Amino acid sequence: MNLTPQEVESFTLVLYEKFGLDFTCYEPKSLQRRINKVLHVLKCSNTLELWNKILKDNNLLSVFMDELSVGLTSMFRDPSVWSTLRAILFDKQDSNLSVWNAGCSTGEEVYTLAIVLREINMANKVKIHATDMNRTAISIAKSGIYHKIKIAEYSNKYKEYNKFGQFDRFYKKFDDNHVQMDDSLISNVRFNYHNLVTDPFLNKYDLIFCRNVMIYFDQQMKNKLLEKFYQALNPGGYLIIGFYDSLLPESERSKYNVDLAKLRIFKKLA
Repeated sequence: MNLTPQEVESFTLVLYEKFGLDFTCYEPKSLQRRINKVLHVLKCSNTLELWNKILKDNNLLSVFMDELSVGLTSMFRDPSVWSTLRAILFDKQDSNLSVWNAGCSTGEEVYTLAIVLREINMANKVKIHATDMNRTAISIAKSGIYHKIKIAEYSNKYKEYNKFGQFDRFYKKFDDNHVQMDDSLISNVRFNYHNLVTDPFLNKYDLIFCRNVMIYFDQQMKNKLLEKFYQALNPGGYLIIGFYDSLLPESERSKYNVDLAKLRIFKKLA
């Protein structure tokens, strides 16, 4: 079915009033597509039927949240970004670093960063905090289990990043169709549920990854998140956003060194 903007607005307002879940700041067309997908998955003909199902079975709220927040991610996506980050991290070998992967989805970028750190012998120097609002995605990230078809794609991307490396040394066969990433890669990673819209930003970080997450928010929420990320960065820290995310507005760009803006890497001015 095709929901009207009024139906989407009414449904999101009720969600906020009843459960404190704020989707009112999501980009309207994107939100409309995702709610339509939920209706299809849960076999509902309209939002009223969906709402009645959620009220009868609160477990469906988690299903709704997971379907609404399916992330776009992969390992070694945009290899040039990871090559540049490797050089940045290598220059900080004498430092203990704190990293936040905000919107980590199913964990592919967490493992990518972990592999980069392993290869430059910095894994024991970096603490990674990986968060998402999709609990199912977090469970997948913790397990490190991915389909072999995806691994073939990731292996090709890895080769673009490091043509001399061996990607297969970072995982083992899990079953006939899946592999499992080496769990030692995430020994320095803490996974948590976190809603970027409603939950506070409590810590300070040297690197913050938030790649292709803000595309789902309206401009007002994007601006709020950018300000909160800026406050959460240590001086000289890096904000890394996705190629699908729009470039920082001028009011934010003035706070960063933008030499690497084409790679969506921004260094907070000291």
